[in-house]
Amino acid sequence: MLKVLDLFTEQSPALSADEIISKLKYSRPTGYRYVRELVSAGLLVRAPGGYALGPRIIELDWHIRTHDPVLTASRSEVKKLASQTRCGVTQMGMYGEHIVTIHYEPGPNPLEIGFDRGRRMPLWRGAPSKAVVAFLPRARLERLYRKHGGRGFARFFEEMQAIRKAGHAISFGELDDGKVGIGAPVFRERRVAGSLCLVLTSAQYAAADKELLLEKLLESAAQISAPQARKIPSALRRPIMARSSSEKQLARTATARSR
Repeated sequence: MLKVLDLFTEQSPALSADEIISKLKYSRPTGYRYVRELVSAGLLVRAPGGYALGPRIIELDWHIRTHDPVLTASRSEVKKLASQTRCGVTQMGMYGEHIVTIHYEPGPNPLEIGFDRGRRMPLWRGAPSKAVVAFLPRARLERLYRKHGGRGFARFFEEMQAIRKAGHAISFGELDDGKVGIGAPVFRERRVAGSLCLVLTSAQYAAADKELLLEKLLESAAQISAPQARKIPSALRRPIMARSSSEKQLARTATARSR
């Protein structure tokens, strides 16, 4: 039944009962029964064009923002990171095959970002996602990569290994033009569960103390991971300042674009 909720997207904010039945190949009695039950639970509501997501989802989102154990435990650390670095900070969570923004903490000079809370991230683009997928077990990463249309896994895996070795990912304009992301993994029970990412403009990045930004980011990621993990993962124990060749190339490309 909950598969019905996955049908609602930016492109399809409202769907008729017949469209839901057709897309999920339900029998008409089953489809109409599911729609009625979801409306009764407040998860769907009648709207022009059929049905849309309902107010119960907004209520659940409030409970998550207010009482989610991960967000509650990390709230002060994320605020401190934004204040210390003067950057925006995004938190990502991974569920199943998806990476989603679970929180955005603006810095002193708030930035507009395209992937704020609740947005599903591209799996293979941007520091927030790369800082997650680089720490997946190889077999799971390869299945995910091939399932979602990736090509040339060997080369991609080498890039992920470089990120894993460095303990962080960096991206230039991959998600938002003119913005830089620096991401570090967050762990639960020794498994990667999400990431923490600094967001700043290209101009801010050029003028920033990059070593200090990375140091503060890794410290915060370690602090958020520590209560959940049996031990702090080695990737977060100390900043590794050497930048990979791919990062250097990305930096040169970003500089050239800004000229």
